[in-house]
Amino acid sequence: MRQTSIQFREIKREDYPSLEKIISDTWEYESYCSPQVAKQMAAFYLAGCLANQTFTCVAENNGVAVGVIMAKVEKNFQTPLRYATQAMFATGNLKRTKEGRHIASLFEGFDKLNQQLLKQSELTFDGELSFFIVGSDQRGNGIGGELYKRFLQYTQAVGIENYYLFTDSDCNVGFYEHQSLVRMGEEIRNLKPYVDEDMNFYLYGHHASAKAEKLA
Repeated sequence: MRQTSIQFREIKREDYPSLEKIISDTWEYESYCSPQVAKQMAAFYLAGCLANQTFTCVAENNGVAVGVIMAKVEKNFQTPLRYATQAMFATGNLKRTKEGRHIASLFEGFDKLNQQLLKQSELTFDGELSFFIVGSDQRGNGIGGELYKRFLQYTQAVGIENYYLFTDSDCNVGFYEHQSLVRMGEEIRNLKPYVDEDMNFYLYGHHASAKAEKLA
């Protein structure tokens, strides 16, 4: 995609197809399921993220969404009805087939694992970096850094001091470490037959009183 000036703004419904494609391409959904289910998976994932945020910022290039960051204030959080409805629809759509139900079960297992990591940290957070992704053809252009800066501006504006995020070994965890976030938890899972190699799941965070050290 030809690089022009990047615009940053809140998410719009028109962004969903572009972001879903970035999600599917990033995690290579079509490498372990049919194209139809891969598309449903991406819609399911994005809908879940939208149901878990109080802030969104999209990076737009030539009218197309090429990245997004989302955050959530933990206190008194309630999913807006429109996003709850969207998530329910996406879940039902994915679970219409046997293949889709297997994939949905896999994702639900990820959610349980993430919550286990959070509980094991024994820390209380007031915010979450709930989603962060940039298209592969846009990386290295400073878009990720600018999105993260806008996330930090939001945390300051709403008074978030301690925040966390979930990520895995398929992601650029070095970016978070460069931002001085600390790895506070880690679990390894065998995901065969979907993924040949074991995957590491991580909890990273920024916490004023945390005494966690980076794991080897």
